[in-house]
Amino acid sequence: MAVVITGFGACSPLGCSFEESLQTLRAGTPCVDDIQNLRTEGYQYTAAGEIRHHGEVVRTADGVDRKLFFLERALGELSDRTAFPQRYRSDELMLNIGSGVDYFDIERFIESGAEFPEGMLGNGTYHQLAADMRRLAAKWHFDAGYHLFASACTASAQAIGLSWRMLRRGLAGAIVSGGADSMISHPAYLGFSVLGALSAGSDPAPRRCKPCDLRSNGTVLGEASVAILLEDSDRVPAGHEILAEIAGYGCSMDAWSVTDPEPSGTAAAEAVRMALDEAGITPERIDCIHLHGTGTVKCAPAEYNCLHRVFGERLKNIPVYSMKGQVGHMIGSCTAVEMIGVVHSLREQLVPPTLNFETPHPEAPFRVVRDTPLRMPIRYILKMNSAFGGHNTALIIKKWEK
Repeated sequence: MAVVITGFGACSPLGCSFEESLQTLRAGTPCVDDIQNLRTEGYQYTAAGEIRHHGEVVRTADGVDRKLFFLERALGELSDRTAFPQRYRSDELMLNIGSGVDYFDIERFIESGAEFPEGMLGNGTYHQLAADMRRLAAKWHFDAGYHLFASACTASAQAIGLSWRMLRRGLAGAIVSGGADSMISHPAYLGFSVLGALSAGSDPAPRRCKPCDLRSNGTVLGEASVAILLEDSDRVPAGHEILAEIAGYGCSMDAWSVTDPEPSGTAAAEAVRMALDEAGITPERIDCIHLHGTGTVKCAPAEYNCLHRVFGERLKNIPVYSMKGQVGHMIGSCTAVEMIGVVHSLREQLVPPTLNFETPHPEAPFRVVRDTPLRMPIRYILKMNSAFGGHNTALIIKKWEK
């Protein structure tokens, strides 16, 4: 059997539909600007990739958990595009979503004068999110089960990868996977600013995040809710589009640091090799690489070292791409939205330019595409992501061929 991607429901800085997202990718439109859904008086960092529709930031009322609000919209689009609730029995449908921590409206909490309950900022940070997943699973009749993945920047990668394995083992008929996370909140900006991970450059907001560039000095936070339908290719009705095939998945843990990537890339390279082995291909079959590419100082050198361990000197000839210069970093949902970029590459047979990349980093001499798309035959794409705590993931995505 082949596990294939047959549809997306998407709300991200690229747009509020799958087709709008593809149009924005084709146009290369910058989607990062000054935050509109959060008061930023006194902030050092004010750039964000907020969810947009027709190029305009979508505003929501105060107190709305944006990741769940937009996930419901994404599920609705996916249902309309694929008719998955009608094509599968409820006991065949599973929901596997990567996300972040519970939404916390700190402004209203402080204004109320209440005291912080014990554990609010510790062990209780996933309780509400788990309850919301339970509610969504019941509403959409995912009776085969639902699973929440919360491994920071690899959460949606693990959700997609484990969904692939579950389908191969016959544990569900179809799985809706992906990710939902919004970093447009005071706790998120406070946390990442304390870590020193945010770009504090003097460039205008759309140019702040510079993946793989010599002048990289931090990332830009964002938000996205993306639902992806995965199913057995043999069960896809005639006439339904198959967007891509998931061919392999690998994950590893280096436990190097709570926040920093392990600089040698040893464990991350093991994740890549695992994905290649599960896909049954050698490194020579990979045509391009979609990087994690956060734009932080330590990301690109560590990612380069990882990939050089797998590809050797051939790495300098493999085109690479990072989407985060265009949309920012969605943390728990970054892989999910970046999978739209993977499908775009496979459909159009091109590697998009990495926005804001100008000067190669001497410790990460990738072949970064810039200015205009690189058109080339693409059959296999390696999709990389890494996360706090030492998580590393790799997905092999293949152009669909009957």
